[in-house]
Amino acid sequence: MRRYTKWAVVVTALGALTLGIFGSSVADAAGPGGGNIGSGSSSRITAESAPGNHGISQLNKRIILRYTSEYLPGRNPALASKFVSPDIVVHFGGQTFHGRDTYLGIVAGNLVAFPDLTWTVEDIRAEGDTVAVRYSMTGTHLGPFAGVEATGKVIRSESMTFYRLSHGKIVEERAQLDLLGMLRQMGAIPAA
Repeated sequence: MRRYTKWAVVVTALGALTLGIFGSSVADAAGPGGGNIGSGSSSRITAESAPGNHGISQLNKRIILRYTSEYLPGRNPALASKFVSPDIVVHFGGQTFHGRDTYLGIVAGNLVAFPDLTWTVEDIRAEGDTVAVRYSMTGTHLGPFAGVEATGKVIRSESMTFYRLSHGKIVEERAQLDLLGMLRQMGAIPAA
């Protein structure tokens, strides 16, 4: 364990330096430094990783964990400005969407379809300005979704999302959701 002691000092110093460079918006989004950083999973430092990127990676990971727990449930759209850039670009389902207002509309639409929607971080990895998250989601289908009217069924699905952050805010999101699995659970597509 002793060999990692120096890395902890470097990471702590780099974190402080990062906060000094990017300002308080990063500190606000990252939250208190004493909390759990990785929801039970540890980040990996590879041979290709620059030591300076590890501190930024950990900071970005904390921001995404807070985003998932505080904003993603969507019950408080005012938090969007804390985590999401006004110029966010979202890639999903073969389409590209631009802007925080559009993003807020997508989140609001999901909450109409699944008012009790919950997201759980199953795994998270960070490298430089990118954070990859494997989510599981559960919600009761009580409103229109993907052209399917409410079924009242509890839907469970998984997704993978890659977030790119700049200055403590999400500037790009690339998401893949198991839409086929969801549509099968809703009964819109017959099970194979």
